[in-house]
Amino acid sequence: GSGCPVVQQHPRYVAAKKNMPVHFICYSQEPHSMQWYKTAEDSDDLYGLDHSTSRYSVERKDNLINFTIFRITYEDNGIYVCDSKNLTAEKKQPHLCATELRVMGHSSIQQIQSRNTLKDTIIIIQSILLVIFISVPMLLFLDKVSDSISSSGDVPSFVAAGLEVEQMATYEDITPFRDVKAKWTVGEHPGEE
Repeated sequence: GSGCPVVQQHPRYVAAKKNMPVHFICYSQEPHSMQWYKTAEDSDDLYGLDHSTSRYSVERKDNLINFTIFRITYEDNGIYVCDSKNLTAEKKQPHLCATELRVMGHSSIQQIQSRNTLKDTIIIIQSILLVIFISVPMLLFLDKVSDSISSSGDVPSFVAAGLEVEQMATYEDITPFRDVKAKWTVGEHPGEE
């Protein structure tokens, strides 16, 4: 059938590095009438995995079948399903509750360095573009303001508001300092009238 039978598989998806061991578990009331199958990624061919070999182990216990691949390789990529033993003889399709195995590769130092160089290059290009996209509009705006000031001869009100300077006394406006002593120090007492 197309649905999940009374069989339960664990896990549903596995992504592991090459040469690592992988374990799949199939729970069933009748583990002796069940077996593991593998379907390659690009084909519909079903391969039975019923007996242990040097690459994998099939172990049946009370209500489960444990399937272990000792050292996975890229050829192990595919879909693994636990279904009845007579599936291929009856030319039936396995149920849809399967487990997908994805074998990941190890990156070499050169691949990591080239990825880091690419990231650094992208960051530098983004920084340059950011500076350009911020500075060009600012320069155009300032050029437009200076053109409007020079053409009208009069400072626009929004520029004048920013350019107002507080009126302060200049050096010439300061009166010379005279040493004037307080009246009470000269002989008058502050309490006297």
